[in-house]
Amino acid sequence: MGLFMMLATNIIALALITVVMIQGQTSAGLGSVFGGSDIYRTRRGMEKTLFNITFILAGLFFVLSLITVAFE
Repeated sequence: MGLFMMLATNIIALALITVVMIQGQTSAGLGSVFGGSDIYRTRRGMEKTLFNITFILAGLFFVLSLITVAFE
């Protein structure tokens, strides 16, 4: 069971890294805090899908990590 959980956690981690790397650069980062763009922009299409997949994978990674630690 522990080996399966570690394998699943590693697969989710690789998928999360891939999805984050695919996402493009936006101006809504830390630079916008110091005088960057003040335009409110909504996510649409593929950008919104990648954003949602990132949150889902991050949640799965967190839950699998907690379960793995709890059962070891």
